[in-house]
Amino acid sequence: MKKIYVVVTMDVEPLTGDTHPTATGPETWEQSEKFIRGYAEQAGKYGYPVSYFIHPEVAVAQAALFEELNQEGHCVDCLHLHPWKFRDGKYKAHFGELSENDMRAALGESIAMWQSGFGRRPLYFRPGTFSANDMMYKVLVDMGFRGGSCSMPGRVWPRMKAIWTGAEPDPHRPHASFRLAVGDLEFGNMPNSADFSSWAVAKGSNFQMVEGETHSHDNNTVACHRDLRPDWRDNDYHAVANNIVEQLIERNPSIPVLTENTHNDNDHADPEDRVSKNFRTMLKEITDACKSRGIEPVGATMADICDMVLAEPVKMPPFVYT
Repeated sequence: MKKIYVVVTMDVEPLTGDTHPTATGPETWEQSEKFIRGYAEQAGKYGYPVSYFIHPEVAVAQAALFEELNQEGHCVDCLHLHPWKFRDGKYKAHFGELSENDMRAALGESIAMWQSGFGRRPLYFRPGTFSANDMMYKVLVDMGFRGGSCSMPGRVWPRMKAIWTGAEPDPHRPHASFRLAVGDLEFGNMPNSADFSSWAVAKGSNFQMVEGETHSHDNNTVACHRDLRPDWRDNDYHAVANNIVEQLIERNPSIPVLTENTHNDNDHADPEDRVSKNFRTMLKEITDACKSRGIEPVGATMADICDMVLAEPVKMPPFVYT
């Protein structure tokens, strides 16, 4: 393996005052801009562009900021959606529990709002909390999306309707009727990177490590593999980055990718901010993990990875009788 693509991402949330005080997101638009710019600046020190998945309200409020970032080489043509945050809570559901009709309606309305800010429609999608069901990919294709980052392999979060046990770990075309499988849809999905060697479980956001592969399926508990998010309170980024790179080398996918995600609710312009410190550590660790193995880390965007997936021939596995 000569190179690994590094895709840095952010879910750009609306203001907590307009959604819920405990939700992810900034308190003010001034904070949001500061956090977004700080994140891009830190990633840029390693030559990594950022792919911003933007909630519809943010696309209206901060379109000028993102057009500036777009001119600097970041990817901004990405829609992010928590249905329960959208339209004053009109859709009281996480994305994965929407009916097909409501999914189409929520996407249609969010695309229209997003487009009213940018003057063009979004091309890529990420559901809030990676909440999804088996209708999602076909609906996204029907609604004109060419790709997205829609899956978090290994996540088990029943309350959020985010179940990704056994999901394909590398960029691929998804299946039209089974979200965990490789298929032939004209859509490039980029999963969140995960360290498959260990689990973490939590109630809320304070993840704690557990031994082995035992994890709870309680409706209020989230279980997931360790990953590269800077939000962790007790993550060993050196171990996680090296484990993910080793697992990538072993799998040897045609499009090797390291990707992570966070939100616009931490001050990446403040060198003392806990999450910002973790982000800088993570950037160094993934860069070093690649270079120490003679692999070149190459900055890429959601759009770049989607282009690569769609340029490849369909790799849908053949039917097996037993």
